[in-house]
Amino acid sequence: MAQAASKTCEICVSSPGHNYCEQCNQLFCDGCKISHLRTKISKDHTFLSGPNINPEVKQYCKEHDETFIYYCMECNSPICKICVIKKHKSHDFTEIKETIDGIKAEVKKGMDMKMEHLESKIADIDQGSNQYQADVNGVVNAIREEGRHLKELIDKKVESLVKSVKEKESKNLQTLQSIKNEIKTTLDKAKEQQKFYQDSQEITDTTKLIPKLKQIKLQIDQIQEMQVPIMPSVKYAKKTVTESQIEKLFGELTFGETFKREQNPKPQKDA
Repeated sequence: MAQAASKTCEICVSSPGHNYCEQCNQLFCDGCKISHLRTKISKDHTFLSGPNINPEVKQYCKEHDETFIYYCMECNSPICKICVIKKHKSHDFTEIKETIDGIKAEVKKGMDMKMEHLESKIADIDQGSNQYQADVNGVVNAIREEGRHLKELIDKKVESLVKSVKEKESKNLQTLQSIKNEIKTTLDKAKEQQKFYQDSQEITDTTKLIPKLKQIKLQIDQIQEMQVPIMPSVKYAKKTVTESQIEKLFGELTFGETFKREQNPKPQKDA
């Protein structure tokens, strides 16, 4: 990269100006710099030094064609040394660099405070977001836990109803089997008399046949027929459960909505 061309001292206009006075906004050679610092009014001036210094663009007073070196505190404007004598002699003024440094400090302070406040707000939002996510997870777990509890209650009720049906079934089937067995015993007695009757068909002697038939008839008349019992029955009437009824089984869910605060709330007028 090519180096910038060397500038000439603005005082002696003969030697290279390697020194830049920040208060006077002028380039000085080494000799003129020494002389400048020996002068009472400029002994505290500061310099930027080097062969490639690139000072800021100098600003001149258009009225007097002089460099601004002071800042009038009352008029809020930069002024040159002639302006001080002619228009601002009784005014408070400072060196322009001092003013700029002061304003820079105020701007930096204000900017740092603003950034600190904004970063603090972002941190508050991050913290609030994390807490909100934790609350959401807690609520979701609570809802699911309540759902599991309700399911357990439902499963318990289902098993209780099924057990009741099965126990009743076992009892009724035992009763039916007992009645069936009694009827079968009676049927066996009837079959026995049926065999006796069939055997009697081969008796030719009427004196023997008639008593035999009477005996069989007596036995048949003594067999008591049992009535078929009323068959047991079971029904289940389903209950229609609405969504609103299910919702009543759960706790209440409430939300706090996010909203922007007013930047500059207007004061309310007294009635």
